[in-house]
Amino acid sequence: MVKGLSIEDIKLIRMVHDLDAYVKGGLLAFTVSKVADSLDDYERNIWVFDGDRLKQVTRGNSDFSPRFLSDGKGIVFLSRRGLGKDEPGVGVWLLPFDGSEVFRLAYVRGGVSNMRVVGNSIFFLSNVGPVHNDAKFVNTWPLWFNGKGFVHTFRTHLFRLDLDGSIRQITSGDFDVVAYDADSGCRRVAVAVSFDSLRPYRNEIWIVDLRSGERYTVLSNYSVSAIKWSPDGKYLAIVGNDLHRGLVTHDHVLLIRDNEIVDLMRGINRNVGNNLNSDVRGSPPPVRLEWFGDYVYFVMMDGGSAVLSRAGVNGGVEAVIGGKRSIEDFVVINQDLIYFIAMDPTKPTEVYRWVNGNEERLTNFNDWISAVRLSEVEPFRFRASDGVEIEGWVMRPADFKPGNRYPMVLEVHGGPKTAYGYSFMHEFQVLANEGFVVVFMNPRGSDGYAEEFADIRGHYGERDYGDLMEGVDYVIRNYDFIDPNRLGIIGGSYGGFMVNWVITHTNRFRAAVTDRSISNWVSFFGASDIGPYFANDQIGGGEDRDFWNSFEVYIAKSPIMYVRDVKTPLLIIHSLEDYRCWFEQAIQFYTALKYLGKEVKMMVFPGENHDLSRFGKPNHRIIRLRGIVDWFNEKLKS
Repeated sequence: MVKGLSIEDIKLIRMVHDLDAYVKGGLLAFTVSKVADSLDDYERNIWVFDGDRLKQVTRGNSDFSPRFLSDGKGIVFLSRRGLGKDEPGVGVWLLPFDGSEVFRLAYVRGGVSNMRVVGNSIFFLSNVGPVHNDAKFVNTWPLWFNGKGFVHTFRTHLFRLDLDGSIRQITSGDFDVVAYDADSGCRRVAVAVSFDSLRPYRNEIWIVDLRSGERYTVLSNYSVSAIKWSPDGKYLAIVGNDLHRGLVTHDHVLLIRDNEIVDLMRGINRNVGNNLNSDVRGSPPPVRLEWFGDYVYFVMMDGGSAVLSRAGVNGGVEAVIGGKRSIEDFVVINQDLIYFIAMDPTKPTEVYRWVNGNEERLTNFNDWISAVRLSEVEPFRFRASDGVEIEGWVMRPADFKPGNRYPMVLEVHGGPKTAYGYSFMHEFQVLANEGFVVVFMNPRGSDGYAEEFADIRGHYGERDYGDLMEGVDYVIRNYDFIDPNRLGIIGGSYGGFMVNWVITHTNRFRAAVTDRSISNWVSFFGASDIGPYFANDQIGGGEDRDFWNSFEVYIAKSPIMYVRDVKTPLLIIHSLEDYRCWFEQAIQFYTALKYLGKEVKMMVFPGENHDLSRFGKPNHRIIRLRGIVDWFNEKLKS
C-alpha cells in the first residue's frame, strides 16, 4: 500500500533557494537545504548547473547564498565554516573554478544579508554597533527583533568587500539601510534608508557617489522593498508604495527617471512579491527585480498563485510564467530564456528552465515524493453575504473513501496580508494523511487580490471572521464527506489571533490550536518588535491611531476580553523567543482559561522564535506537528 506523507518525512524534503546566474556562461548556482541527521539544524550546500550537468560544489553543510564573480571564474558564498555554535557572524568565502582551494575572504561579525556582486566588488548589508552581553543600558526602540534577539545597539549599513579581502563601510549614521543597488560601473549606489524605527516603513532613497561620498535624495516618504538600476544606468526601478492605504498598500514596480516617479503597474491591482505561505522553504522568497531590454521582471501575487510578470518602461504589464504554483525565485538570461525555482501543492521546490514558453524541470531533488500518496487541492469559490467572492481549497484525506464522513480542520493563515494557495504545505499533507479534511481559504485581509480586499484595518474580527465562518458553511453544504459535528481550527500569528477570536465568538468547533498568537492588543502594542506601528495601523486603523487615541478599539478587538465565552478545548503553541507575538500573549490567554476552569493545554518551545513552524529546529518542528495531530485525533476522532 502506498504510504502518505508523514511528520518525519520532513527529513526527506529538499529545499532549493538562493538562485543566481552567470549570464554570459550559462551557469546557475543555488542552495539546497535539508534537515541535518542530528535534527537540531539544517545542512546547506551549493550546487552549480552548467547547462547540461548538475554538480554539488560545496560540502561544508553551512554554505549558502552563492553569487557568481563578474567574470564567471568562481562564486562567493556565505558560510558558518569554522565558527562556533554560539559565535556570531558569518564568513564570506570564495570558490575559484580553476581548481584552487576554497578560502575565506572575510569574517563579518554583524552578519551578512542582501549580498550581490557588482564589477570586482561584493556589496552587502550588515549590522553595526557595540555588543553588550551583560547589563544593558537602552535608549532606542525596538530593543529586540524576532530572529535576531536584542538589537537596540545596532544599525544596518552598506559595506563593500573587494577580492583582496579589504572591507569598506559605505554608509554610516543613525539610520538603517533597507535596500540598495550599485550601478554596473560601481560609480553610484542607490540606498533606501529608514530613520524612524517607530515608522520604519517610511523610507528615503539616496544616490551616493562611491568615489566622493556625496549624496542626494531622489525619493521620500515611500515604503521601499527593492531597488535595481537599469543596465545603462538611466533608470532606477524600485518595489514600493506611497502608503496611501497604510501598511496594506500594494507594492508596485515604480520607475524613477528625470526626477519623476512612474508606476509601471498602473491599473494592476495586485501586490509585488511572493506572500504565499509554505513550510518547506530554505529561506523566504526574495523581492527580486531583473532588467532585460526595456522590461523589468518581477514576481506578483495573483489569487492563490505567485507568478512571474514583466513591466515595460513605457507601460503595460505582461504575464510571463504563470500557472497554479508559487514562483520562488528567478533569473532572466534574455527574453527567451529564464531559469526559476517553483513549487506547487504536491511538489516541493525544484529548478526549471523556460525557453520561449516551453518549460523543463532541471532538478529532481524531491522525486521521492512521487511514490508518496498526496492529497490534491480542490479549489472552490463562494459569494460572501456581502457579495464579495472568496477563494478557498479543500484537501481530502489521503485514504479517502466515498461514502465515509471525516473530521475537518480549518487552517487560518497569518499576516493577515499573506495568502494560501498553490504552494506546498507539509503540515496540510500531514493532517490529510492522518484522516482529516483540510480546508483553507483567503478571507478579507489576504494578499493576492485587490488592495481594497486586503484592507481590514480597524476591523479585525468582522468581515474576515464572517468570510471564514461562511466558508465553513459552504464546504459543509457542498462536500458531503465533511462531518459538521467534528470541526477543528488552527492558525498562527494573525491566524492565531483569529483562532482566539473564533473560539470566543462561536462554539461550533470541537477543538482548536492557536499558534504564536495574539490575545491582547494592548500588551502587543508595548511588547512586540513591530507593536506600535503595526497595531496603530491594523487595530487603530491608521498611523496615528495609537492605544491612547483608540482605547476602545484595542480593547474590543482583544480576544482575552471574551474569554469567559470559550467552550472549545484549546491547545496553545508558543516559542519563548518569539519577539513578534511575545510569549506573554500566550500566557495571558492560558492563565485566563485556567482561572476560568476551561480546557486548555500549552506547548512551549525554548530557543525558538516566531518562525518555528517554518524555520525552527527540525526536532522541534516534528514535536510541534505531533502535538497538533495528537490533539485533533483526541478531540475529533473519539
